[in-house]
Amino acid sequence: MRTSSWMSLAVVPLLLCLACSPESELPGDDVVSSQSSALVVPGGSMLSARYQHTATLLANGKVLVAGGGTPSGSYATTELYDPATATSVSGPSMLTARRAHTATLLQDGTVLIVGGINSSVLSSAERYDPATNTWSAAAPLPRISYGHTATLLTDGRVLVAGGVSIVTSTYVYTPSTNTWAATGSLNAGMMSQAAVRLADGRVLVAGGSNGSTSSSNHAEIWSPTTGTWTTVASMNTGRNGHTLQLLSSGKVLLTGYVTAAELYDPSANTWTNTGATAVQHFSAPSVTRPDGTILMAGGSYNTMQVELFSPTTSTWSTVGTLTQSRVDHPTVALPNGRVLFLGGTTYNAQGNMQAVASIEVFDASATCTPTTCTAQGKTCGTISDGCGGTLACGTCGAGQACSSSNVCTAATCTHNVCTTGSSLNKDCNSCTFSVCNRDPYCCTTAWDSICVSEASSWCAIAQPGCVVSQ
Repeated sequence: MRTSSWMSLAVVPLLLCLACSPESELPGDDVVSSQSSALVVPGGSMLSARYQHTATLLANGKVLVAGGGTPSGSYATTELYDPATATSVSGPSMLTARRAHTATLLQDGTVLIVGGINSSVLSSAERYDPATNTWSAAAPLPRISYGHTATLLTDGRVLVAGGVSIVTSTYVYTPSTNTWAATGSLNAGMMSQAAVRLADGRVLVAGGSNGSTSSSNHAEIWSPTTGTWTTVASMNTGRNGHTLQLLSSGKVLLTGYVTAAELYDPSANTWTNTGATAVQHFSAPSVTRPDGTILMAGGSYNTMQVELFSPTTSTWSTVGTLTQSRVDHPTVALPNGRVLFLGGTTYNAQGNMQAVASIEVFDASATCTPTTCTAQGKTCGTISDGCGGTLACGTCGAGQACSSSNVCTAATCTHNVCTTGSSLNKDCNSCTFSVCNRDPYCCTTAWDSICVSEASSWCAIAQPGCVVSQ
């Protein structure tokens, strides 16, 4: 993955799950979706393109979108999105601009925002009150933090664990007194881990970075009765950019980073692989729908499948396709079973990361009329039919190749892949196809020294002199 110039050293840990994702294992253009009647439909747009923002479903049915930003800076602005009308209006600005913070819906209906970054790492916290549509300062977290988890406890308090610098300290916030209190320390430092409250009120945290690896398989459980952490069985696979969801059975579904999903059984203290997604989802939050199924979509820049997990059968199915690639997109499950995907990041035609404003909605009750290859002007390869299925648009004749836009073009390279120069046609040979799937910059802007290095690493060199196997 090409690293954009705007990323400073202070920001790199925020994108841990992107920087450490095994891009060589990312699915290519040949991945297709299974047929489904479900549909992903447009949901309007946020007022501002945002990434590393939060989206919280309020009791009034609106969604509070808070903070985030673009590669050039952080926002204090907020929006109130109405799923019923697919429109967003400006909300009151937060007291502090921030991104990579946490947002927790408290039992009184207010929203607690903790930490994050703007020009520096923050300790500040604030609360949003939907009744008055105002923000007020909350007691600051006793340390600066981002990359932490914030979990609502059964008694209404909030447990904050882990975070930047791979800390072991954890704290509990009491809304009624607006105070923080230290609780037991983690047995191992964590950052960018996943967390979930178990059926008995304890809190499970797992994975993330531990200082020696960005994808740890370490897991611990916190007890609200004793305020202590206990190391539990390790996950089968180390992960980052993953999520945990509590099932009605009391078990926990772990998904993301790799295709294999896992179930954690608190009573047996075991992790068991359970089904697998069709593609790898990196930094694609999962959510639990009212019927108990779990949905996740996108993640990574060439993965747009929407996949659904059935706890009854422990299987995944592909139920749709996003129209916009997106990563780190807040995902919200609505009471009517629909699911929102709000903003996030994508890559532009120049290969640079950019924030997204669009909102898409998974709606299982919608109907869909599939498109056709002719209507889309496609002459080769496979494309989405717009309804969760695929269309086969044919093959190209001799001397032609199927371009990235699914149109037959002359398959020529203007120069050797081991020579820097102008951008190359993705389909001129197997090497350009492999490199440009992973690094679009090489086929949109220039075949620079990074592209040459990638060709040497990812292509089968047939003989000395930079002759690449076709």
